[in-house]
Amino acid sequence: MTDVQVCDWAGFWDAKAVSPTDFQATGRGGMDVVGFLYTVGEIVRLLAFRPADELLDIGCGTGLIALSLAPWVSRIKGVDISSGMVDRARSNLDHVPNVDVAVGSITNLHEPDDSYDKVLAYSVLQYLADESMLREALNDVFRVLRPGGRALLAANPDPSRRSRLEEVIRTRPDKEAVEKELSLLDQVLWVEPARMLTLAEEAGFSPRIEPISPCIWQHFYMFDLVLDKHG
Repeated sequence: MTDVQVCDWAGFWDAKAVSPTDFQATGRGGMDVVGFLYTVGEIVRLLAFRPADELLDIGCGTGLIALSLAPWVSRIKGVDISSGMVDRARSNLDHVPNVDVAVGSITNLHEPDDSYDKVLAYSVLQYLADESMLREALNDVFRVLRPGGRALLAANPDPSRRSRLEEVIRTRPDKEAVEKELSLLDQVLWVEPARMLTLAEEAGFSPRIEPISPCIWQHFYMFDLVLDKHG
């Protein structure tokens, strides 16, 4: 993590929101349909949905995951820091009655205490500026989660695997794009899994680390964090 946060992430995702496809808009331009379905399958497995569950989807992007999960739960609230993403998600979810979306941040959730059975944040923590903001995020997720609930904070980059990602990026033919991608790696938050567990425990959770399925392309440098809030 660099000392100076160059990226305006809300502006970054607003620019992405006008991409031709929803996968490109959410930064998954290289993901195929099979990889996306495995992603949804892992979310369903790890969050162990029940029909009456109310889900908070943080960093909902264009709403594809919420659209996929809507049949599994009673209600979904999606939030994203990008107003452009929220507009696109509303269009995608226009005919889904149990999902609504709004602008919001994982460090400042405008939701009542103990209001959700499940919380999902997929590839969100890495866009926080520092460990202080990570603590805020964990505390706010704990606050809005009901006792007995579970959160999945998925796809977190592991600093011990960064060199492997850099190797993959350098194999790409467009050298200008390679340099841009490598520079972006300095703007995201890399936290060791053991440190993530410690911070989650300090927030009050019973946490565990889960590997990402090898059928999902990020698996070789990212990990999932599963958080249980006991009653």
